[in-house]
Amino acid sequence: MQSALNLALDIIKTLIIIDILIFVHELGHFIAAKKVGIKVLRFAIGFGPKLIGFKRGDTEYCILALPFGGYVKMAGENPAEEVPEDQQDGLYNKAPVSSRALVAISGPFMNIIFAVIAIAFAYMFGMPAQLGTEIGYIEKNSPAEKAGIMIGDKILSIDGYKTKKWDDVREGIAINPDKQIEIVLLRNSDKKSIIATPEHIKDTEFGRLGISPSGDLIIRQVRKGSPAESIGFQSGDVIIKANNKDIKHLIELGIEIDSLSKKQKIMDIVIDRDSNQVVIKLPLELDDTDLPKSLDGLSFTKIIKLNPISAFGAAIPETINTGGKVFQFLKRLIVRDVSTKYVAGPVGIIQITMSVVKTGISGILWFTGFFSVNLGIINLLPIFITDGWVLLMLMIEKIRGQALSLKKQALIQQVGIVFFILLFLLVTYNDIIRLIGNKFN
Repeated sequence: MQSALNLALDIIKTLIIIDILIFVHELGHFIAAKKVGIKVLRFAIGFGPKLIGFKRGDTEYCILALPFGGYVKMAGENPAEEVPEDQQDGLYNKAPVSSRALVAISGPFMNIIFAVIAIAFAYMFGMPAQLGTEIGYIEKNSPAEKAGIMIGDKILSIDGYKTKKWDDVREGIAINPDKQIEIVLLRNSDKKSIIATPEHIKDTEFGRLGISPSGDLIIRQVRKGSPAESIGFQSGDVIIKANNKDIKHLIELGIEIDSLSKKQKIMDIVIDRDSNQVVIKLPLELDDTDLPKSLDGLSFTKIIKLNPISAFGAAIPETINTGGKVFQFLKRLIVRDVSTKYVAGPVGIIQITMSVVKTGISGILWFTGFFSVNLGIINLLPIFITDGWVLLMLMIEKIRGQALSLKKQALIQQVGIVFFILLFLLVTYNDIIRLIGNKFN
Protein backbone atom coordinates (compact mmCIF):
# COMPACT_ATOMS: atom_id res chain seq x y z
CA MET A 1 0.00 0.00 0.00
CA GLN A 2 2.82 2.37 0.93
CA SER A 3 4.72 1.63 -2.32
CA ALA A 4 1.56 2.33 -4.36
CA LEU A 5 1.13 5.63 -2.52
CA ASN A 6 4.77 6.58 -3.15
CA LEU A 7 4.36 5.72 -6.85
CA ALA A 8 1.24 7.89 -7.05
CA LEU A 9 3.10 10.79 -5.39
CA ASP A 10 6.03 10.38 -7.81
CA ILE A 11 3.64 10.49 -10.77
CA ILE A 12 1.99 13.65 -9.41
CA LYS A 13 5.38 15.33 -8.87
CA THR A 14 6.44 14.35 -12.39
CA LEU A 15 3.31 15.81 -13.96
CA ILE A 16 3.69 18.98 -11.90
CA ILE A 17 7.29 19.47 -13.16
CA ILE A 18 6.27 18.89 -16.79
CA ASP A 19 3.24 21.19 -16.49
CA ILE A 20 5.30 23.95 -14.86
CA LEU A 21 7.75 23.91 -17.77
CA ILE A 22 4.92 23.94 -20.30
CA PHE A 23 3.21 26.77 -18.40
CA VAL A 24 6.44 28.81 -18.41
CA HIS A 25 6.89 28.21 -22.14
CA GLU A 26 3.33 29.16 -23.04
CA LEU A 27 3.48 32.13 -20.67
CA GLY A 28 6.34 33.49 -22.78
CA HIS A 29 4.18 33.31 -25.91
CA PHE A 30 1.22 34.81 -24.03
CA ILE A 31 3.11 37.80 -22.61
CA ALA A 32 4.76 38.58 -25.96
CA ALA A 33 1.44 38.34 -27.83
CA LYS A 34 -0.23 40.72 -25.37
CA LYS A 35 2.76 43.07 -25.58
CA VAL A 36 2.59 43.41 -29.38
CA GLY A 37 -1.22 43.68 -29.46
CA ILE A 38 -2.12 40.22 -30.77
CA LYS A 39 -5.45 38.98 -29.40
CA VAL A 40 -5.12 35.78 -27.34
CA LEU A 41 -8.30 33.69 -27.41
CA ARG A 42 -7.19 30.83 -25.15
CA PHE A 43 -4.37 30.02 -22.72
CA ALA A 44 -4.59 26.29 -21.97
CA ILE A 45 -2.51 23.82 -19.98
CA GLY A 46 -3.03 20.22 -21.12
CA PHE A 47 -5.14 18.79 -23.94
CA GLY A 48 -8.59 17.28 -24.26
CA PRO A 49 -11.82 18.26 -22.49
CA LYS A 50 -11.81 21.32 -20.23
CA LEU A 51 -11.69 20.65 -16.49
CA ILE A 52 -11.80 24.19 -15.15
CA GLY A 53 -11.48 27.65 -16.62
CA PHE A 54 -12.57 31.26 -16.68
CA LYS A 55 -12.63 34.13 -19.15
CA ARG A 56 -11.13 37.56 -18.64
CA GLY A 57 -11.29 40.06 -21.48
CA ASP A 58 -10.74 38.30 -24.81
CA THR A 59 -8.87 35.37 -23.25
CA GLU A 60 -10.15 32.10 -21.82
CA TYR A 61 -7.80 30.58 -19.21
CA CYS A 62 -8.28 26.84 -18.64
CA ILE A 63 -6.82 23.54 -17.50
CA LEU A 64 -7.61 20.55 -19.72
CA ALA A 65 -8.02 16.88 -18.83
CA LEU A 66 -4.74 15.47 -20.19
CA PRO A 67 -1.89 17.04 -18.17
CA PHE A 68 0.83 16.80 -20.79
CA GLY A 69 1.20 19.78 -23.10
CA GLY A 70 -0.53 23.09 -23.54
CA TYR A 71 -1.01 25.92 -26.01
CA VAL A 72 -1.80 29.57 -26.60
CA LYS A 73 -4.47 30.15 -29.24
CA MET A 74 -4.23 33.52 -30.98
CA ALA A 75 -6.80 35.18 -33.23
CA GLY A 76 -5.92 34.76 -36.90
CA GLU A 77 -3.26 32.13 -36.20
CA ASN A 78 -4.79 29.75 -38.75
CA PRO A 79 -4.54 31.49 -42.16
CA ALA A 80 -7.34 29.31 -43.57
CA GLU A 81 -9.75 30.45 -40.85
CA GLU A 82 -12.19 33.17 -41.92
CA VAL A 83 -12.50 36.09 -39.51
CA PRO A 84 -15.53 38.44 -39.65
CA GLU A 85 -14.81 42.01 -40.81
CA ASP A 86 -15.74 43.46 -37.43
CA GLN A 87 -13.14 41.24 -35.63
CA GLN A 88 -10.04 42.10 -37.65
CA ASP A 89 -8.19 43.87 -34.82
CA GLY A 90 -5.32 42.03 -33.14
CA LEU A 91 -5.02 39.20 -35.68
CA TYR A 92 -1.81 37.19 -35.62
CA ASN A 93 -1.51 36.92 -39.39
CA LYS A 94 -1.94 40.69 -39.77
CA ALA A 95 0.83 41.53 -37.26
CA PRO A 96 4.30 42.54 -38.54
CA VAL A 97 6.82 39.73 -39.03
CA SER A 98 8.94 41.15 -36.20
CA SER A 99 5.98 40.95 -33.78
CA ARG A 100 5.20 37.36 -34.72
CA ALA A 101 8.89 36.44 -34.43
CA LEU A 102 8.94 37.94 -30.93
CA VAL A 103 5.94 35.81 -29.97
CA ALA A 104 7.60 32.67 -31.35
CA ILE A 105 10.96 33.17 -29.65
CA SER A 106 9.54 34.23 -26.29
CA GLY A 107 8.49 30.69 -25.30
CA PRO A 108 11.99 29.17 -25.58
CA PHE A 109 13.48 32.34 -24.07
CA MET A 110 11.26 31.97 -20.99
CA ASN A 111 12.37 28.33 -20.62
CA ILE A 112 16.02 29.39 -20.61
CA ILE A 113 15.40 32.18 -18.08
CA PHE A 114 13.44 29.77 -15.90
CA ALA A 115 16.33 27.29 -16.10
CA VAL A 116 18.68 29.89 -14.58
CA ILE A 117 16.20 30.49 -11.75
CA ALA A 118 15.67 26.77 -11.05
CA ILE A 119 19.41 25.96 -11.03
CA ALA A 120 20.12 28.99 -8.82
CA PHE A 121 17.58 27.77 -6.27
CA ALA A 122 19.14 24.30 -6.44
CA TYR A 123 22.45 25.87 -5.36
CA MET A 124 20.71 27.76 -2.57
CA PHE A 125 19.32 24.50 -1.19
CA GLY A 126 22.68 22.77 -1.65
CA MET A 127 24.25 20.95 -4.59
CA PRO A 128 26.95 18.24 -4.63
CA ALA A 129 30.36 19.60 -5.62
CA GLN A 130 31.32 18.89 -9.22
CA LEU A 131 33.85 16.07 -9.54
CA GLY A 132 36.95 16.68 -11.64
CA THR A 133 38.30 14.40 -14.36
CA GLU A 134 41.14 12.84 -12.34
CA ILE A 135 40.92 9.05 -12.07
CA GLY A 136 40.89 7.68 -8.53
CA TYR A 137 40.12 4.02 -9.09
CA ILE A 138 40.56 1.44 -11.89
CA GLU A 139 38.94 -1.99 -11.83
CA LYS A 140 41.23 -4.97 -12.37
CA ASN A 141 41.11 -6.48 -15.89
CA SER A 142 38.89 -3.61 -17.01
CA PRO A 143 39.14 -1.97 -20.47
CA ALA A 144 40.84 1.00 -18.78
CA GLU A 145 43.56 -1.16 -17.21
CA LYS A 146 44.12 -3.02 -20.49
CA ALA A 147 44.46 0.32 -22.33
CA GLY A 148 47.15 1.50 -19.92
CA ILE A 149 45.16 4.13 -18.04
CA MET A 150 46.53 4.78 -14.55
CA ILE A 151 45.25 6.15 -11.24
CA GLY A 152 46.03 9.86 -11.09
CA ASP A 153 45.58 10.41 -14.83
CA LYS A 154 43.43 13.42 -15.68
CA ILE A 155 41.17 13.00 -18.72
CA LEU A 156 41.34 16.09 -20.96
CA SER A 157 39.19 14.93 -23.87
CA ILE A 158 37.38 11.95 -25.39
CA ASP A 159 37.26 11.67 -29.18
CA GLY A 160 38.07 15.36 -29.50
CA TYR A 161 35.38 16.55 -27.07
CA LYS A 162 36.79 18.36 -24.03
CA THR A 163 36.01 16.94 -20.60
CA LYS A 164 35.75 19.59 -17.90
CA LYS A 165 34.01 17.49 -15.23
CA TRP A 166 33.37 13.83 -14.49
CA ASP A 167 29.89 13.95 -16.03
CA ASP A 168 31.58 14.72 -19.38
CA VAL A 169 33.84 11.68 -18.92
CA ARG A 170 30.91 9.44 -18.00
CA GLU A 171 28.91 10.62 -21.02
CA GLY A 172 31.80 10.21 -23.48
CA ILE A 173 32.31 6.63 -22.35
CA ALA A 174 28.63 5.67 -22.01
CA ILE A 175 27.62 6.55 -25.60
CA ASN A 176 30.47 4.56 -27.17
CA PRO A 177 30.00 0.90 -26.19
CA ASP A 178 32.26 -1.53 -28.10
CA LYS A 179 33.74 1.39 -30.05
CA GLN A 180 37.36 2.54 -30.00
CA ILE A 181 37.72 6.01 -28.51
CA GLU A 182 40.74 8.30 -28.26
CA ILE A 183 41.36 9.55 -24.73
CA VAL A 184 43.79 12.40 -24.16
CA LEU A 185 45.26 12.24 -20.64
CA LEU A 186 47.42 14.47 -18.51
CA ARG A 187 50.00 12.32 -16.68
CA ASN A 188 52.77 13.90 -14.63
CA SER A 189 52.37 17.20 -16.54
CA ASP A 190 52.64 15.41 -19.91
CA LYS A 191 49.83 14.85 -22.39
CA LYS A 192 49.30 11.28 -23.52
CA SER A 193 46.88 9.83 -26.10
CA ILE A 194 45.40 6.40 -25.44
CA ILE A 195 42.99 4.25 -27.46
CA ALA A 196 40.43 2.36 -25.35
CA THR A 197 37.25 0.40 -26.07
CA PRO A 198 34.39 0.72 -23.55
CA GLU A 199 32.74 -2.62 -22.88
CA HIS A 200 28.97 -3.00 -23.26
CA ILE A 201 27.15 -2.96 -19.93
CA LYS A 202 24.90 -6.00 -19.87
CA ASP A 203 21.22 -5.33 -20.67
CA THR A 204 21.86 -1.65 -21.45
CA GLU A 205 22.87 0.52 -24.40
CA PHE A 206 25.81 2.04 -22.55
CA GLY A 207 29.55 1.50 -22.28
CA ARG A 208 32.00 1.45 -19.37
CA LEU A 209 35.76 1.52 -18.92
CA GLY A 210 35.92 0.51 -15.26
CA ILE A 211 37.16 3.84 -13.91
CA SER A 212 35.93 6.09 -11.10
CA PRO A 213 36.80 9.67 -10.16
CA SER A 214 39.09 10.69 -7.35
CA GLY A 215 37.37 11.15 -4.03
CA ASP A 216 38.39 11.03 -0.42
CA LEU A 217 36.73 8.93 2.28
CA ILE A 218 35.80 11.87 4.47
CA ILE A 219 32.24 11.60 5.79
CA ARG A 220 30.81 15.02 4.94
CA GLN A 221 27.44 14.64 6.60
CA VAL A 222 25.56 12.24 8.88
CA ARG A 223 21.80 12.69 8.85
CA LYS A 224 20.32 13.14 12.30
CA GLY A 225 18.36 10.14 13.54
CA SER A 226 19.73 7.93 10.74
CA PRO A 227 21.03 4.35 11.15
CA ALA A 228 24.55 5.65 10.38
CA GLU A 229 24.38 8.06 13.31
CA SER A 230 23.03 5.38 15.62
CA ILE A 231 26.07 3.11 15.11
CA GLY A 232 28.53 5.93 15.78
CA PHE A 233 29.51 7.70 12.55
CA GLN A 234 30.17 11.44 12.80
CA SER A 235 30.76 14.21 10.27
CA GLY A 236 34.47 14.60 9.62
CA ASP A 237 35.29 10.91 10.17
CA VAL A 238 37.73 9.45 7.63
CA ILE A 239 37.44 5.74 6.78
CA ILE A 240 40.93 4.22 6.63
CA LYS A 241 40.35 0.46 7.02
CA ALA A 242 37.64 -2.13 6.42
CA ASN A 243 38.03 -5.74 7.49
CA ASN A 244 41.68 -4.97 8.43
CA LYS A 245 42.46 -3.81 4.87
CA ASP A 246 43.59 -0.31 3.97
CA ILE A 247 40.85 1.57 2.09
CA LYS A 248 41.73 4.37 -0.33
CA HIS A 249 38.53 4.64 -2.37
CA LEU A 250 34.82 4.27 -1.68
CA ILE A 251 34.61 1.47 -4.26
CA GLU A 252 37.13 -0.56 -2.26
CA LEU A 253 34.80 -0.26 0.74
CA GLY A 254 31.96 -1.55 -1.43
CA ILE A 255 34.08 -4.50 -2.58
CA GLU A 256 34.84 -5.48 1.02
CA ILE A 257 31.17 -5.23 1.97
CA ASP A 258 30.15 -7.32 -1.04
CA SER A 259 32.74 -10.01 -0.28
CA LEU A 260 31.74 -10.35 3.39
CA SER A 261 27.98 -9.73 3.41
CA LYS A 262 27.17 -13.38 2.72
CA LYS A 263 29.73 -14.72 5.18
CA GLN A 264 29.31 -12.64 8.32
CA LYS A 265 26.90 -10.19 9.93
CA ILE A 266 29.33 -7.52 11.15
CA MET A 267 32.46 -5.89 9.69
CA ASP A 268 35.00 -3.73 11.51
CA ILE A 269 35.44 -0.23 10.08
CA VAL A 270 38.44 1.80 11.29
CA ILE A 271 38.04 5.56 11.09
CA ASP A 272 40.33 8.48 11.79
CA ARG A 273 38.59 10.92 14.12
CA ASP A 274 40.63 13.94 15.20
CA SER A 275 43.88 11.95 14.64
CA ASN A 276 42.58 9.05 16.76
CA GLN A 277 41.63 5.65 15.36
CA VAL A 278 38.11 4.51 16.26
CA VAL A 279 36.60 1.11 15.42
CA ILE A 280 32.94 0.96 14.37
CA LYS A 281 31.06 -2.34 14.15
CA LEU A 282 29.18 -2.17 10.83
CA PRO A 283 26.14 -4.50 10.53
CA LEU A 284 26.07 -6.06 7.04
CA GLU A 285 22.31 -6.44 6.61
CA LEU A 286 21.70 -5.18 3.06
CA ASP A 287 18.85 -3.08 1.65
CA ASP A 288 17.25 -3.31 -1.81
CA THR A 289 20.29 -1.59 -3.37
CA ASP A 290 22.73 -4.12 -1.85
CA LEU A 291 24.15 -1.55 0.56
CA PRO A 292 24.24 -2.01 4.35
CA LYS A 293 21.18 -0.45 5.94
CA SER A 294 23.46 0.87 8.67
CA LEU A 295 25.16 3.22 6.13
CA ASP A 296 21.86 5.00 5.45
CA GLY A 297 22.33 8.66 6.33
CA LEU A 298 26.00 8.94 5.30
CA SER A 299 27.15 11.42 2.67
CA PHE A 300 30.69 11.45 1.27
CA THR A 301 29.91 14.26 -1.14
CA LYS A 302 30.72 17.86 -0.35
CA ILE A 303 27.52 19.91 -0.54
CA ILE A 304 27.80 23.48 -1.82
CA LYS A 305 25.25 25.98 -0.52
CA LEU A 306 25.40 29.45 -2.03
CA ASN A 307 23.80 32.77 -1.18
CA PRO A 308 21.36 34.15 -3.79
CA ILE A 309 23.91 36.35 -5.59
CA SER A 310 26.52 33.57 -5.80
CA ALA A 311 23.84 31.03 -6.74
CA PHE A 312 22.75 33.07 -9.77
CA GLY A 313 26.41 33.68 -10.57
CA ALA A 314 26.90 29.90 -10.73
CA ALA A 315 23.57 29.18 -12.47
CA ILE A 316 24.13 31.43 -15.50
CA PRO A 317 27.33 29.75 -16.79
CA GLU A 318 25.93 26.33 -15.90
CA THR A 319 22.81 27.04 -17.96
CA ILE A 320 24.99 28.20 -20.86
CA ASN A 321 27.16 25.09 -20.53
CA THR A 322 24.07 22.85 -20.46
CA GLY A 323 22.76 24.52 -23.60
CA GLY A 324 26.15 23.98 -25.23
CA LYS A 325 25.96 20.29 -24.39
CA VAL A 326 22.58 20.08 -26.15
CA PHE A 327 24.07 21.58 -29.32
CA GLN A 328 27.08 19.28 -29.00
CA PHE A 329 24.80 16.25 -28.78
CA LEU A 330 22.82 17.44 -31.81
CA LYS A 331 26.07 17.85 -33.74
CA ARG A 332 27.05 14.30 -32.79
CA LEU A 333 23.69 13.05 -34.04
CA ILE A 334 24.11 14.85 -37.37
CA VAL A 335 27.66 13.57 -38.01
CA ARG A 336 26.61 10.15 -36.66
CA ASP A 337 29.09 10.17 -33.79
CA VAL A 338 26.23 9.02 -31.57
CA SER A 339 23.23 6.82 -32.23
CA THR A 340 19.62 8.06 -32.28
CA LYS A 341 18.86 5.38 -29.67
CA TYR A 342 20.11 7.83 -27.01
CA VAL A 343 17.30 10.29 -27.85
CA ALA A 344 14.41 10.15 -25.37
CA GLY A 345 10.76 10.81 -26.21
CA PRO A 346 7.70 11.46 -24.02
CA VAL A 347 7.78 8.03 -22.35
CA GLY A 348 11.49 8.34 -21.59
CA ILE A 349 11.11 11.89 -20.30
CA ILE A 350 8.40 10.80 -17.88
CA GLN A 351 10.47 7.83 -16.72
CA ILE A 352 13.60 9.93 -16.15
CA THR A 353 11.60 12.60 -14.33
CA MET A 354 10.01 9.97 -12.07
CA SER A 355 13.51 8.83 -11.09
CA VAL A 356 14.63 12.39 -10.39
CA VAL A 357 11.69 13.30 -8.12
CA LYS A 358 13.09 10.81 -5.56
CA THR A 359 16.40 12.69 -5.23
CA GLY A 360 15.26 15.59 -3.05
CA ILE A 361 14.47 19.25 -3.63
CA SER A 362 17.88 20.34 -4.96
CA GLY A 363 18.02 17.43 -7.41
CA ILE A 364 14.49 18.17 -8.61
CA LEU A 365 15.29 21.86 -9.08
CA TRP A 366 18.50 21.16 -10.98
CA PHE A 367 16.82 18.64 -13.27
CA THR A 368 13.92 21.05 -13.85
CA GLY A 369 16.46 23.64 -14.98
CA PHE A 370 18.26 21.10 -17.16
CA PHE A 371 14.99 19.97 -18.72
CA SER A 372 13.90 23.57 -19.24
CA VAL A 373 17.10 24.40 -21.17
CA ASN A 374 16.58 21.33 -23.36
CA LEU A 375 12.95 22.26 -23.98
CA GLY A 376 13.92 25.82 -24.91
CA ILE A 377 16.67 24.83 -27.34
CA ILE A 378 14.76 21.97 -28.98
CA ASN A 379 11.89 24.39 -29.59
CA LEU A 380 14.27 26.69 -31.48
CA LEU A 381 15.16 23.97 -33.99
CA PRO A 382 13.39 24.29 -37.38
CA ILE A 383 11.42 21.07 -36.89
CA PHE A 384 7.71 20.96 -37.69
CA ILE A 385 5.44 22.21 -34.85
CA THR A 386 8.35 23.87 -32.99
CA ASP A 387 8.84 27.60 -32.56
CA GLY A 388 11.96 27.26 -34.68
CA TRP A 389 9.76 26.13 -37.56
CA VAL A 390 7.59 29.23 -37.12
CA LEU A 391 10.71 31.41 -37.15
CA LEU A 392 11.89 29.71 -40.36
CA MET A 393 8.54 30.40 -42.06
CA LEU A 394 8.69 34.01 -40.88
CA MET A 395 12.21 34.38 -42.27
CA ILE A 396 11.00 33.09 -45.64
CA GLU A 397 8.10 35.54 -45.50
CA LYS A 398 10.46 38.41 -44.70
CA ILE A 399 12.79 37.53 -47.60
CA ARG A 400 9.94 37.03 -50.10
CA GLY A 401 7.98 40.04 -48.92
CA GLN A 402 4.88 37.90 -48.44
CA ALA A 403 3.84 34.65 -46.78
CA LEU A 404 3.72 31.39 -48.73
CA SER A 405 0.41 30.58 -50.37
CA LEU A 406 -2.12 28.52 -48.43
CA LYS A 407 -1.55 25.64 -50.87
CA LYS A 408 2.23 25.63 -50.25
CA GLN A 409 1.73 25.98 -46.52
CA ALA A 410 -0.63 22.98 -46.55
CA LEU A 411 1.89 20.91 -48.54
CA ILE A 412 4.73 21.78 -46.16
CA GLN A 413 2.44 21.02 -43.25
CA GLN A 414 1.65 17.55 -44.63
CA VAL A 415 5.34 16.74 -45.16
CA GLY A 416 6.08 18.07 -41.67
CA ILE A 417 3.37 15.93 -40.08
CA VAL A 418 4.81 12.78 -41.73
CA PHE A 419 8.32 13.67 -40.53
CA PHE A 420 7.07 14.41 -37.02
CA ILE A 421 5.14 11.12 -36.82
CA LEU A 422 8.25 9.18 -37.91
CA LEU A 423 10.38 11.03 -35.35
CA PHE A 424 7.78 10.41 -32.64
CA LEU A 425 7.65 6.70 -33.48
CA LEU A 426 11.47 6.48 -33.39
CA VAL A 427 11.90 8.09 -29.97
CA THR A 428 8.90 6.21 -28.54
CA TYR A 429 10.40 2.94 -29.79
CA ASN A 430 13.67 3.85 -28.02
CA ASP A 431 11.73 4.66 -24.85
CA ILE A 432 9.84 1.35 -24.89
CA ILE A 433 13.04 -0.65 -25.44
CA ARG A 434 14.61 1.13 -22.44
CA LEU A 435 11.46 0.63 -20.38
CA ILE A 436 11.38 -3.11 -21.10
CA GLY A 437 15.05 -3.42 -20.19
CA ASN A 438 14.66 -1.08 -17.19
CA LYS A 439 17.62 0.84 -18.58
CA PHE A 440 17.08 4.23 -17.00
CA ASN A 441 17.53 2.83 -13.48
